[in-house]
Amino acid sequence: MIYAGIDVGKKVCKMAILGKEIIYIGEYDKEKIKDVFAVGIDAPLSFPSKGTLRECERKLLALGIKLFPSGAPFFREIALIGMKIAEEIRSLGVQVFEVYPYATRVMMGIAPKANKRSKEGLKELRSAISRFFSIPELSHDEIDAILSAMTVKEFFEGKGMVLDGEGEIVVPRKRFKTSDEVP
Repeated sequence: MIYAGIDVGKKVCKMAILGKEIIYIGEYDKEKIKDVFAVGIDAPLSFPSKGTLRECERKLLALGIKLFPSGAPFFREIALIGMKIAEEIRSLGVQVFEVYPYATRVMMGIAPKANKRSKEGLKELRSAISRFFSIPELSHDEIDAILSAMTVKEFFEGKGMVLDGEGEIVVPRKRFKTSDEVP
């Protein structure tokens, strides 16, 4: 099966398409989605009915995973872009899921403490991702797109779960008790 992940940005959205290897990595292109089974989008795909957190986000927090609340005003534009992309993809008959790459990193032990915005953190992330795929030099947005695709792949391989309630976020099942146990 082929999976895609999209990291939503205000100006540019990055996309990764995965099979057994990375098939594509670059800017979001709806035309490349046609043969994809499912897509993970790194952006809120709904807003809370009240307050700044949805129930699915409260469940992430209960797992010890930090996040930006989907109801925060500064996050609204990203959420709206993500919702628009999700609708485009659904119109092609492709399944779409909200994902959170940082949660994937924590749950799968993929450099969970690395700061993706620092040079050293990005290097650590690239190294950790290379356990799964042969990768070129990638930006943190491209890595988030890969992690988004990996999340839906894990889910469909029976190694993921849906945190639901108000909103739904797909995450992998936890592999390690603590980050110290990561190989």
